[in-house]
Amino acid sequence: MSARRVGITGIGVTTGYGRGVDALWNGLASGRSAVRQHAAKMGGTNWVSHPMAALPKDAAAVATLPNAPFIAENHLEDDPDLLSIADCVKQAIDDSGLDYDRAKNDLGLVVTHESPALAPHVQSFFRWRELGRSWLRSPARFNPPEFLYEQQRESVYRLHSFLYVHYLSAVFGLHGFTLYNNNACASGAFAMAVAADRIRNGEAETVIVAGGDVPEDGTKYRWFRDRGLYSPTGCCRPFATARDGLVLGSGAAAFVLQDLDRAKAEGRRVYAEWLGGGFTSDGWKVTVPDVAGRRYAHAIARALRSADVRPDEVTMIVPHGVGASLLDRYEAEALAEVFGSGGRDWPSFLPLKGAIGHTLGGCALVETVGALLALDHEQLPAAARVDTFDPALPLGRSSQRVDGGRWTLLKCVNGFGGQNGAFVLRSIAR
Repeated sequence: MSARRVGITGIGVTTGYGRGVDALWNGLASGRSAVRQHAAKMGGTNWVSHPMAALPKDAAAVATLPNAPFIAENHLEDDPDLLSIADCVKQAIDDSGLDYDRAKNDLGLVVTHESPALAPHVQSFFRWRELGRSWLRSPARFNPPEFLYEQQRESVYRLHSFLYVHYLSAVFGLHGFTLYNNNACASGAFAMAVAADRIRNGEAETVIVAGGDVPEDGTKYRWFRDRGLYSPTGCCRPFATARDGLVLGSGAAAFVLQDLDRAKAEGRRVYAEWLGGGFTSDGWKVTVPDVAGRRYAHAIARALRSADVRPDEVTMIVPHGVGASLLDRYEAEALAEVFGSGGRDWPSFLPLKGAIGHTLGGCALVETVGALLALDHEQLPAAARVDTFDPALPLGRSSQRVDGGRWTLLKCVNGFGGQNGAFVLRSIAR
């Protein structure tokens, strides 16, 4: 039996521009970045101020989520990452028109996130006041290990990644194949491939893919800053001469993937068809790619082979483009190996992190939504344009034309730990 075709029939997204696809597109088209000064809080107190594309206050519509008793019982309202992902799942389900029996279904779920429940765990350290006072009233009983256990027993357990799958399955009543994956910044690409494969081999008809990161407590900012990776100017400039580092962004996205033929028969809107993906691992350093290994280029080439697409058939590239000097050079060289350099004509080029920041484990998903919107509106949004590419990079001449009628999209991503991925989507004939 030939492999089934896979289509995207539902989309949900939230970014520093706000909740939903309209907020994202309006922000991108406005020409302004979502990056602004953000005051990170620890224990309710301002800790450090830094630039990032943080979520607006009303970005996650918690009140619209189903199974409110479960959310309250498990204190999920104190986990902004989970709530943002859940909100995007709700958006995607509503967008697809997916109707199902919550008690009896075989809907799949693939979830990705770099550090589940980190936000409530970090904030748990500030429970020392109530616990410390009780212990210090009886100094003879003070036992540091017991003190730490009492302080963090609940938040430490919530760091188990399987709980995100459990929570989302319970909130939405999903009972099919489930998986949690963490491949650093490349997580979304891996998640899409796993979900698509379940449908292609006939093991599922519908799989929801969701992921994101809301790094707003300041810990990840400090980690990147202390290693010299955060932009000191607070401006992410992918592939530009003046690039000086990354800038974080909060964001999440979700897709409903379905058997394409069934989706078309049911009259659903199909945003794109999944054609294939390619993946490699450096197995070298955490924060530095193996520039001599050429494995990122291999992943991109594998994605095109898997999709049965030639480089000259690609009409849009959405690169990783973090805005760091070495990482952008590495990516430009990988792309040049596949698409050619030396002034060659390239597809349209859409680096999005300058507009929405680096959304970490959610970036491949969030940026794919941005690309689909650009293709639907047939324009490169002003906020994502790079005025001056670094002439020292082997980039080709990127087309400014966006054909929303018939297109082939390549999304590339390389993450910490040497996680490299790429996948190909194609438009459906209108």
